[in-house]
Amino acid sequence: FQTALDEALSLAEEAATSGAEFIATPEYCGGLKRKGSSFAPPSAPEASHPVLKGLRAFAKDKSRFVLIGSIAIDGPDNKILNRSFLIDKEGNIVSRYDKIHMFDVNLPNGESYRESKNFRPGREAVIANTEFGVVGLSICYDLRFAHLYRSLAHAGAHLLAVPAAFTRVT
Repeated sequence: FQTALDEALSLAEEAATSGAEFIATPEYCGGLKRKGSSFAPPSAPEASHPVLKGLRAFAKDKSRFVLIGSIAIDGPDNKILNRSFLIDKEGNIVSRYDKIHMFDVNLPNGESYRESKNFRPGREAVIANTEFGVVGLSICYDLRFAHLYRSLAHAGAHLLAVPAAFTRVT
């Protein structure tokens, strides 16, 4: 986690120094490694996740909003949650969003991805009020499901966050 956190903090510091008031990190900003034909992000419980703790402290110290694109959170039934967090200027968690649509695909080149094997999907669309407007949260493969964005817009979202770590092939 430390290498990923150090990189995220370095880039966030650069953005803050350049005047950014709202800083967003990518999907799996806590790290992502290939494990055979699947991806294995390092995970930890939310309460002790070092990347979450570090970025919350940064948000408070620099008085910036931080959207954690996603980090892997230990979930129920030995599954992982691909969770996004919106952190306010005081370092408080304003909202959490668990990726709803699992990346379960068979590619023409024979590769197969089964995110649902190790991950638990979220169950609800999430919006968050900020001083920049209402933000609708989503993650990566959610992008392919228009009904989610329609729901976010109908709920009042002015901005849509879509952090993604698509593979080169996909």
